[in-house]
Amino acid sequence: MIDIHSHILPGVDDGSKTMEETVELLRIAQDAGTTTIVASPHSDPEYTYDPERVDELIAEAQALAGDGIKIVRGCDFHLMFANVNAAMENPKRYTINNGPYILMELSDMLIFPNTTDIWRQLENYGIRIILTHPERNLILQSKFELIEKWVNEGFYMQVTAMSLLGMFGKKALKVATRMLDKGLVHFVASDGHDAVGRPPRLDTAFEWVRQRYGGDMAELLFVDNPRAAITGAYVDSFSPDSERPRPESLWSRLFHRG
Repeated sequence: MIDIHSHILPGVDDGSKTMEETVELLRIAQDAGTTTIVASPHSDPEYTYDPERVDELIAEAQALAGDGIKIVRGCDFHLMFANVNAAMENPKRYTINNGPYILMELSDMLIFPNTTDIWRQLENYGIRIILTHPERNLILQSKFELIEKWVNEGFYMQVTAMSLLGMFGKKALKVATRMLDKGLVHFVASDGHDAVGRPPRLDTAFEWVRQRYGGDMAELLFVDNPRAAITGAYVDSFSPDSERPRPESLWSRLFHRG
């Protein structure tokens, strides 16, 4: 499995505190079947994102963890003015593995009326939006129509593995399940922060999806689409009520819409 969202690097946000903890988190992820993990520190009003420092920490953690799991750079990108400007100046600063996809986080307090317009502007710079954990967002929990609208407009959705296990409450589970029922989920990721409360593991959630929606959907959400996000390939979608569509592999679709 491939995990595109985690906070495993030490001392850069509210995730791991030490390199020793980072190595433990990587061991947990690997033992649970994760072969590649995206280290995605926050870039928000509280935490400053430094890609050079992130690369240094990834190199150190990778050397300590060995070859059993691969670490890739990403960012948990908070939608705010300074971030958007910086991303337009250097589109690959915040994206997963220097490719087109970015993990986008929205505030629980306010969703800008022009959010879609901002995302379209970022698309003009070759950036493709993956909205992180919409099922946990307090506003989107009561505005499900926004999730549907954004998916229909070509944006992508990442659900948290622990939401499917009820660990973020009944409302998050209900919204996540409704999203899966309607084919509105493109990724499941751990958003792992620590070894006990929010571990970076996907295995239990993978089995949860496999039992309820079938092996094809589980492979798509935990393996195929996450791999595409890292390599810059086309991200597929899949409705439980229909046959799985045949993936397209046109690089130009990552940057332009026909």
